[in-house]
Amino acid sequence: MSQPTRIRYALLGVATANAFLLYLDRICMSAVVQSSSFQAELNLTRESTGDILATFFFAYALGQLPAGYLADRFGPRKMLVTYILLWSLATAVTGLTSTLFAMLAIRAACGLAEAGAYPASGLLISRWFPYSHRARANSVVAFGGRIGNAIALWLTALAIASFGSWRPVLLVYGIAGLGMAALTHVVFRDQPAQHPWVNDAERTHIGPPAPSRRVTFPIRELILHPGLWLLNIGMLGLNFGWAFLMTWLPTYMVEVRGLDQITASRNVSIALASGMAGMLFGGWWCDQLTDRFGPKWGRRLPFITGCTFAALAYLICPMLPNPAMITVACAVVAFAADSVMPTVWSLAQDIGGANVASTMAWSNMWGNFGASMVAKLIPIILATTWHRKDWSEVFLLCALAFLLFAACSLFIDSTRKLECSPDATSS
Repeated sequence: MSQPTRIRYALLGVATANAFLLYLDRICMSAVVQSSSFQAELNLTRESTGDILATFFFAYALGQLPAGYLADRFGPRKMLVTYILLWSLATAVTGLTSTLFAMLAIRAACGLAEAGAYPASGLLISRWFPYSHRARANSVVAFGGRIGNAIALWLTALAIASFGSWRPVLLVYGIAGLGMAALTHVVFRDQPAQHPWVNDAERTHIGPPAPSRRVTFPIRELILHPGLWLLNIGMLGLNFGWAFLMTWLPTYMVEVRGLDQITASRNVSIALASGMAGMLFGGWWCDQLTDRFGPKWGRRLPFITGCTFAALAYLICPMLPNPAMITVACAVVAFAADSVMPTVWSLAQDIGGANVASTMAWSNMWGNFGASMVAKLIPIILATTWHRKDWSEVFLLCALAFLLFAACSLFIDSTRKLECSPDATSS
């Protein structure tokens, strides 16, 4: 018998590169709004800057369910190509805007376009990788996102300094997306059986394809699933605690710890880089725990360990004497928080059945409401009379957000499938 062709790893590589681009185009605005060229041209208040950052996450959250359903309905290949083209165009157009209103509108469009990327990638992995390797495959794709997340601030700050303006940087990022859309179209197929490069041995290794089903929008089933509501509440907390790192930690490093903008961006990028290791560890950790303790506790324990360590690291931040130690503590936060994400994907794949992308999108939506909240809420906290100069109340709030997810995870049952209506599962 011939050896498997392993084309699934080529798809995994392209999905990982797409995730890198996704986060590069998402996080770059945190560096852009801090740049002197941007501030000189638009002269925005801190509240308006928070609006720009929050608008992306809010639109990203709102777009999750429609984009996830479209991936379930029309397949991940077609929709991912469409999503990449749209968000790359929005990123490029952002570099041409000159007013706050236009900036808000374009960043909202970018958020809507990016919303379907991870749900579609999760659907692709559920079709191309066997159950025993699924969490690790999820972790590799998410790893690509964390590379983009880690270097976006530093790379964008350097690029702005090199070009002398923030505008050309966004145009370059947008053009890069066109190439990734073309590569995705060439390499991806919705099912292994459809791919001309895949041999019978690889199809056998992957397993039988999912039965052909007519997919409808499963909003009723998503709302009625109690485990998904616990996951949604937990995702609010997880993204609230995590998004602080890429939205307001650079400002904290400059205003409280006295670093210049490029040094602050570099330190934050160093902290975020540990999330890459957390992603890879999290996929292995989830698969190991699932093998040892079964699907219920094997999916719960990564949430508990990751969120607890992240919360503890945040709590000690105000006590640390210098920026280097803050960077180390935030690196622990990034590692611990990102170790959870492969399990989030795996849980949605376990529960979702024929509606994997919609199920992932449902939890992503609530999670990104949390990210939108932190982008907008921090400026409000900083303007209150009870705000402390060391931002200790901000770190406490982020720690409590992580602990919320740990508590919710105790009651999530990964073996309870989404109960689709007859229309959603008919042939």
